[in-house]
Amino acid sequence: MTAPSVIVTGASRGLGRAAALLLARLGASVTLNARSESALNQVRREIETVGGRVQYLAGDISKPDVDERLVATAVLNFGGVDAVINNAAMLQPLARIAESDPESWRRNFDVNVMGPFLLVQAALPHLRRASHGRVINVSSGAAVRATPGWSAYCVSKAAINMFTAVLALEEPDITALAVRPGVVDTAMQAELRERGRDAMPPEQYQRFVEFHRRGELLPPEVPGQALAVLALRAPRAWSGRFIQWDAPEVQTLVAQDFASGD
Repeated sequence: MTAPSVIVTGASRGLGRAAALLLARLGASVTLNARSESALNQVRREIETVGGRVQYLAGDISKPDVDERLVATAVLNFGGVDAVINNAAMLQPLARIAESDPESWRRNFDVNVMGPFLLVQAALPHLRRASHGRVINVSSGAAVRATPGWSAYCVSKAAINMFTAVLALEEPDITALAVRPGVVDTAMQAELRERGRDAMPPEQYQRFVEFHRRGELLPPEVPGQALAVLALRAPRAWSGRFIQWDAPEVQTLVAQDFASGD
């Protein structure tokens, strides 16, 4: 049986790296994307060390030619595209609406919304041909909970939820999910602690500082298991949903592939 072929964006670190490594452990062939070629090359070596099949393409996911070449890389090397994990995203600008730079807002939407749109559009012919092709869009609690100072990020993640819902209706041959990964120990959280003080109400800023101080941030590998398993086995009946990484039905799927604490 041919190994499933999965594209993962934002794969050079954090949640994307974790999901890519876990997919390789589950037997998938992975095609990675991020802007840093050196970081992607490091992840490639990690995957190859455990016997995984991997390719990568460095580039800005908001550029149509990058998305087209990323899909072409997966098809050329692994015979098709069975799933896409849209994980690449940016938090900036951390600023209230009145003080936000319009170009920074536009850049946020280019990465957080146009990137997933362009990649899915490029991959759709292959996803339709795949047996239950899947699109896993990494969303956020910010999609449904407004936070002062996070205007662009909140709105872009809400857009990703609706993009997922519309995609599910328009493409009955694939499964599309928006996944809320929880509060994860990633570079984005570090950026929030470093730059968020002036943009957020003090009590909300302190909440994220305390998550880190108390060791309550999730290791990327924990929600990464959910992303990997959903990319391979999310049921068609779930298509269009905004779902939490630790929802009981998701964790039932995870338990079939990963032992507790694995």
